[in-house]
Amino acid sequence: MKARRSTRAWAVLAVTLSLIMSACQGSQGPGTPTTTPPTSLPTSGPTTGGTSGSGTTGGVPLPGGGSPLGAHWDPSRQQLFDPYLETLRGSSTYYEVVWCDVEPTPGQRRWGPVDRISAAAQQHGITLLLKIRVGVCWATGGSAQHVRGSAGKTESAMPKDMNAYSDFVRDLVSRYSANGVHEYAVENEVNSPSYWSASVQDYIALATRAAATIRATSRQAEVVDAGMSSTSYGYGIANRLLGSGQATQAVAAYGTYFQRRIGTRGEQIPTVTTVDQLRAVLASAQGQRNLEFLKAARTLAESHVVDVRQVHFYEPWNALPDLLAYLHEETPTSTPIEAWEVGSFWQSPTATATQRADDMTRSLALLLAGGVRRVLWLPLASNESNRHGEEVRFGLLDPDGTVRAAGVTMRAMVQATQGATISPVRTGRLEGAAFRRSGQTTLVVWATGGQVQLDVGTGAHTAQVGAGFAPAAITLVRIGAAPVLVQTTRSLGDVLRAG
Repeated sequence: MKARRSTRAWAVLAVTLSLIMSACQGSQGPGTPTTTPPTSLPTSGPTTGGTSGSGTTGGVPLPGGGSPLGAHWDPSRQQLFDPYLETLRGSSTYYEVVWCDVEPTPGQRRWGPVDRISAAAQQHGITLLLKIRVGVCWATGGSAQHVRGSAGKTESAMPKDMNAYSDFVRDLVSRYSANGVHEYAVENEVNSPSYWSASVQDYIALATRAAATIRATSRQAEVVDAGMSSTSYGYGIANRLLGSGQATQAVAAYGTYFQRRIGTRGEQIPTVTTVDQLRAVLASAQGQRNLEFLKAARTLAESHVVDVRQVHFYEPWNALPDLLAYLHEETPTSTPIEAWEVGSFWQSPTATATQRADDMTRSLALLLAGGVRRVLWLPLASNESNRHGEEVRFGLLDPDGTVRAAGVTMRAMVQATQGATISPVRTGRLEGAAFRRSGQTTLVVWATGGQVQLDVGTGAHTAQVGAGFAPAAITLVRIGAAPVLVQTTRSLGDVLRAG
């Protein structure tokens, strides 16, 4: 009976949202198609088609010719990062704006911190994206139950006065759209109680109100959903496979997705070896909350409340085929997918800088090849100390701003992807992505079994992960298990045919 009530509630909610949004379709932001999901990627070049869900065309460059890559940095250490940020011109970053921080007293808004990050982004030619959060204060009533970090970040609660909330959102969008900010996310990782204290229905109501206000304030704006926590997608992937009768694959996918998480958080993400164990995990309180909010993300996209689906991913790169298949199945074709938070949760004292840079390179390449429109790495720089005793979330820079191997490769990929057409590379022997711009192709590829020799034409150059492009020109290149960057004047199709 409970399941039937839940199903009916979702059906009513979907119809209600459809009716609400039909009144404001004329001001809806544009959507850019994504590339084909991994389950149907061609051997070369962009394509059309796919099994179902998102993925109609391949390699559509971002408006303005920018790079789809970027990184999120700590504003308090920005001066240390300025030299490196200057090399990321054309990339993107995001900043989280909390109503309770901007307006600690009703009617007195302090925009200083947001103004500074906006000015820094403009200084370095970096596109700024904003997350709009409520927080907990006079605007919501009650006391925060989850306080995190030295900055004292809290969960968000539902505003007491939605007109006051709309006024804040309108002020924010009006202020920063003038500075070139055109994407606004509503809240962050609402599937976690430490970020959202209210119900899924409350979140949908808040997102609907925010979306209408954002679009009414700026015709250029795109509305972005909250982006669920990285771990939530492991539940979604397993649940989708179970629902389609692929029980064995569901258990395997769970293990692949959480291979670096199990054992790091007590019993929060337990080991699963049987279907019964998996069903128990999915039926847990957090499992049900994850699935409920993932369903809400789909509903918001289908009802055109949001224009863009946001994704967070901190897992191993070999979990990406399952994630991309899930996202394309669960996202409308016309809704772009952007990964505002991508990183590496890897609690390993033995992982080398090269191994971590390889991990980052594969993740970036597969996400772009899989049709994700933006991919932002987090964090830009490591913290000086880590409460786990080792670096769990890997930065592109040292705490003092020194560029690491991963930072060298990120810089090269940002430059290669500026205004480029993106094509997946999956031949059965090679995997990765190719970026084509102004008569030059940059491949980021690795071999999937044994070495592969490619004829890349005269005057080509290669770079190992963490190193710059070699000055000596080559004609033939051998690709092994490690990712390699190759620059050539040949098209991707010509390279693959010659190989």
